[in-house]
Amino acid sequence: MTTVTTSNAGQRNARPSPATASTVDAPVAPSAVTPSESIEPEQRQAMICDAAYFLSERRGFGPGHELDDWLAAEGEIDRLLAASVPVNRSGG
Repeated sequence: MTTVTTSNAGQRNARPSPATASTVDAPVAPSAVTPSESIEPEQRQAMICDAAYFLSERRGFGPGHELDDWLAAEGEIDRLLAASVPVNRSGG
C-alpha cells in the first residue's frame, strides 16, 4: 500500500493493489465510531486515496468528478473501519 505523507500527499508513488478498491458509488453516512479509534489518520488517508483512485479508474479517469470520488471513497472507508471496530468498548 502507498504511504501518504505531507511531502507526497498529492502524488502516487506506486499503483495500489486492487484489494483496496471500493465498490460503492455514493457516500455513506458517517458512523458513531470515529475512524481515529481504529487506525492512524495517515493510514485512513492512504486508504481513501486508494479507493478514490479506483473509483476514478472505473469511470475512465474522466475529469470533473474528483470530489465525488473522494467523498464516496471516504464514506466507504469510514463505514468499513466502523464495522471493524468492536462494539463493546468498556474496559475490564
